[in-house]
Amino acid sequence: MSRRPSSPDPGGRRSFADHQADELARRAARGDAEAFGELCQALHNDVWRYCWSLTGSGELADEATQETFLRATTAISRFRGEAPVRVWFIVLARRSVGETLRQMKRSPVPAEPVTMAVRDHTGTVDLAELIEALPPDSRQAFVLTQMLGFSYADAALSMGCPVGTIRSRVFRAKAELVTAWNGHETATAEEACE
Repeated sequence: MSRRPSSPDPGGRRSFADHQADELARRAARGDAEAFGELCQALHNDVWRYCWSLTGSGELADEATQETFLRATTAISRFRGEAPVRVWFIVLARRSVGETLRQMKRSPVPAEPVTMAVRDHTGTVDLAELIEALPPDSRQAFVLTQMLGFSYADAALSMGCPVGTIRSRVFRAKAELVTAWNGHETATAEEACE
């Protein structure tokens, strides 16, 4: 009895946009330059956000994103669709971040513990600053699943770890963000009473 290959989308949980991206990738792998351009445009923001989640720096995220798409230019011909193309690009992005950091002889920005949100002059809190303050592994898992919409399974595949690890990292990230936000709310209430 032969085993059927596992479906890249068990249960049909992937979005229409994901299916479209995979189709663009298959066309690009066959040499369709227009499809490759559309694919890169569609995934640019996701790749940049992920690079930012690894580096904590917009400048380094720009460099790594550029490196990712440069790598994809030659690697797309080897895309076989065994994993969703978004996962494939995130794996390329992770490698590009490593190479960018090596070239610049820098380390990822160390995360400081999330303690309390700081209001700016308008009285608002910058969510990006709160996310930047998360530990790198939690930040990556949070960005992939909560900002980019990756399934926990795809995030685990992208990060090379078990699904349970992704779930616990996202849980911790959410808890830290809530704590930071609640600290902001408490500070706002105290300031209002003054």
